[in-house]
Amino acid sequence: MQHRKRLRAACLSLAVACAIAAAASPCTVYADEASDLANQLQQAEQNKQQAEQELAQAKENAQKEQAVSQELKNDEAALRSQINSIVSQISQTEQQIAEKQNEIAAKQSEIDQKMLEIDQKQAEIDQRWANFKERLAAMQVMHSGGTIALLGTATDISSFLTYSDNLQEISKYDRQVLDEMAAEKAQLEELKAQLEIQKTELETAKTALESQKLNMESQKSQLDVTKAALSQQIQQQDAKVDAAVADEQAAKAEYEAAYAIWKQAQEEFDRLANSNPGASVVGDGTVMWPLPGYTRLSSYFGEDRELWPGIWSNGHGGVDIPAPAGTPIHVFKSGTVYSSYYSASYGNVVMVDHGNGLVSIYAHMTARMASVGSVVNVGDIIGTVGSTGQSTGNHLHFETRLNGTRVNPLNYISPS
Repeated sequence: MQHRKRLRAACLSLAVACAIAAAASPCTVYADEASDLANQLQQAEQNKQQAEQELAQAKENAQKEQAVSQELKNDEAALRSQINSIVSQISQTEQQIAEKQNEIAAKQSEIDQKMLEIDQKQAEIDQRWANFKERLAAMQVMHSGGTIALLGTATDISSFLTYSDNLQEISKYDRQVLDEMAAEKAQLEELKAQLEIQKTELETAKTALESQKLNMESQKSQLDVTKAALSQQIQQQDAKVDAAVADEQAAKAEYEAAYAIWKQAQEEFDRLANSNPGASVVGDGTVMWPLPGYTRLSSYFGEDRELWPGIWSNGHGGVDIPAPAGTPIHVFKSGTVYSSYYSASYGNVVMVDHGNGLVSIYAHMTARMASVGSVVNVGDIIGTVGSTGQSTGNHLHFETRLNGTRVNPLNYISPS
């Protein structure tokens, strides 16, 4: 909000400065207009840089929030896949349980059938045994009296012996039948026991499957809880993403506004810098003092200076001219701009090639108003006074070099 207020104030100030410049005489307001526009350009540059930093920060924040959101959504997708897998396993287990249940039912049917057969065989054995006991009882009666009488009716020895053999054969046959039925019953009981074991195994397997199903259902319930919490977290993160994107859009709009103001200020200053300064030129017209009206030197060429307490610079390479921040700086001689950049030591610096090996340097400027390759005429504004780089206050470091060697600027121009 404060930054937007500064942008509106900068825009209003620039508009007022442009209106004043248009209404007044160029000769009377040239210096004031240049100073005002320099201040406006400096402020616009600062606002643009701040808006650019805020936009970069907003973009970074939006990207971070989007990355977090994407990571959460990837986690949700993985969790959903895990839940689907467990659901599929539960379904398969339920099918296996149903199959085991059918097998158990079939096995129980077999057991019931064997029980029926065993009961039937037991009934046959019981009936056969009852008949056998009746015959034995009858034979015992015949042995007590009836048998003697019956045997007495035999007409010959052959009939007597045949009757006795027949009784023994009957007894032997009954025992054989009883033994066979007992063996069949034992076999049926053994089959029944095996079926019971198989049924128990099926029931045990079914119980294990049911336990496995309960365990998977418990896991699914836990995953459902986790997924619900994750979904809520994703909603909250999406809200953060929306807010971050909105901040980025707002920061972009502020940057575009700051850039428009800076561009307008730059164009206005370029218009002034490229205009004919006329009476501002001091001297014979071929050279001029870069800061008209400011002739005091705070440091001379070649002297040793204490930059900060205990820190000295030996052999100063130019002259320092104190002046208020934003004061227009004029090129002292016509030439071509061959360098315009920011240096950690010189700050904002412009270098002009004047031909024949002579180069002039203007350092510590608040703003640079000359582009590389442009031709400048004596008196053109190439920047404004500042204190950028290694500087202890607002001033112009004016330097001249001849064939790459620093020489005293006062050899070419004197303060006036």
